[in-house]
Amino acid sequence: MRSATQPIRIAVIGSGAGSNARALCAYAQGALSSYQVSLIISTKGSAGIVGVAHEFSVPCCVLERTETFEQEVLETLVYHQIDVLLLAGLLRHLPTSVIQAMHGNVMNIHPSLLPRHGGKGMYGVHVHRAVLAAGDHITGATVHLVTKDYDEGRVVAKEQLSVRLGESESELQERVKALEHRLYPMAVDKFCAELAGSVCLVQIP
Repeated sequence: MRSATQPIRIAVIGSGAGSNARALCAYAQGALSSYQVSLIISTKGSAGIVGVAHEFSVPCCVLERTETFEQEVLETLVYHQIDVLLLAGLLRHLPTSVIQAMHGNVMNIHPSLLPRHGGKGMYGVHVHRAVLAAGDHITGATVHLVTKDYDEGRVVAKEQLSVRLGESESELQERVKALEHRLYPMAVDKFCAELAGSVCLVQIP
C-alpha cells in the first residue's frame, strides 16, 4: 500500500502538442509537488505529447483508437498504479468505464469559463471563436472533474482574463493557453494534496 507521504501518481492522456502535459511535468519536478507524472498516454504516435514524455523521461504508451482502446487504457492505468488521470488535449470522449474505474479522479482543463462555451465540439480555437462571436468581455480557463457528459463535472478551479478589443482568435488562444499552463498544475497539486492518504487504486470492472 502506498504511504501517505508519497506523491500521488498521475497519468496524462492526450492527442496533441502536449503543452499542458509539459506544464504538468515541469511543475511535478518541484520539491513540494504533491503529485508525480508516472505515465503519459498518447492516442497518436506522431503527437507532440510523445516528445514531452521523452523530454521528461516519463513512461509513454501509444494507444491508437482501435476497438480495444477502452480495455487497453484500463489495463495500462492498473499496471502503472495510477491514482489520478488528467486529460490534456484528448480529442475523443473518454469511456465511462475509465471514469468509473478511476473512482471519478479524472480531470480536464477547458479554455473558457464554464458553463459558457462548453460541450461537444467545443475545443481549441472553436471555443475562442465562440467567445469573440458572443462579444464576451471576460474569458479564461476552467479545471473540472470529468463525467460522462462533456464539460459538466464539478469545477475544481477557474481563472479569468479580459478579452482585448480587436483581438484575434489565435491571439486569444495563446493568452488563454498561457493561463492554462499556470492554472492546471496548481489545481492538480491542490486536488492531489487533498487526495493523499485516501488513495483508491484502479480496479478493472
